[in-house]
Formats: sequence, structure tokens, C-alpha cells
Amino acid sequence: MKRFEFSLNKLMGYKKQVLDREKNSLAHLRRQQQQYIDEKRALEETLRRSNQEFLEKSAAGMTIMQVTTFKGYHSSLSAQIKELEASIEKMEERVQKQLGVVIEATKEVSSLEKLEDKQLEEYNFKVAKSEEQFIEEYVTNASYRAV
Repeated sequence: MKRFEFSLNKLMGYKKQVLDREKNSLAHLRRQQQQYIDEKRALEETLRRSNQEFLEKSAAGMTIMQVTTFKGYHSSLSAQIKELEASIEKMEERVQKQLGVVIEATKEVSSLEKLEDKQLEEYNFKVAKSEEQFIEEYVTNASYRAV
């Protein structure tokens, strides 16, 4: 009997390529989101240190110009943090959407793999039947020759 070949092998190969591409896209989005989160944390740390420095300098005495400069810097940092928070939220939405695409592609590949397993099982059953029939014929022929 000829060897097993899945009838939808090319389609499954294509679907696996699509799945890999979508997974790579998801990984890229997650890396980008993590970069935004890291940038936000760095800005928050900078703001925290600047606030600490402001408190120390204000306790020692500061000019109005220095206070204004600190306040402007803090406002700028806060605005950047808010922008990053908005970017992080948008990226989360994109990540969730892409995750849905990856799940759908995974389902398609999985269904093709299950179909392949079923076809392989049917093939193995037919091979076993064929071998069984061959053995029966061999035994029958051998018993006729013995007589």
C-alpha cells in the first residue's frame, strides 16, 4: 500500500505560516507595549527623584525662578507619562485584537491537525486490514500447497 499523505498538506502548511506570522506580529506588539511601560516607569522614577530634589531644595530655600522651573519640568514629565499611559492602553487594545487573530489561526491549524490525525488513523486501519487479508491469503495458499 502507498505511504500516507495528508490530502490537505499544502493548506496546513499555509495555515501554519499564517499562524507563525500572526504570532510574530503579536510578539512585536507586546515588545512595543513593554517598551512603553518601561519608558513610563523611567519617567515616573525621574519625576519621583525630581520631586525629592525639589523638596530638599525648597527646604533650604529657592528662588521663584527655580520653583517655576521645577514646576514646569514636573508638568512636562506628567504630560509625557499621561501620553505613554494612553499609548499603553492603545497597545493593549491592539494586543488583545491580535491575540484574537492568533487564537483563530491556532484553531484553524488545530482543526487541520485533527483532520490529519483522523485520516492517518483511517489509513492505519486500512493498512492493518490489508496486511490481515494478505496473511489470510498466504495461510490459505500455504495450506492448499501442503495438501
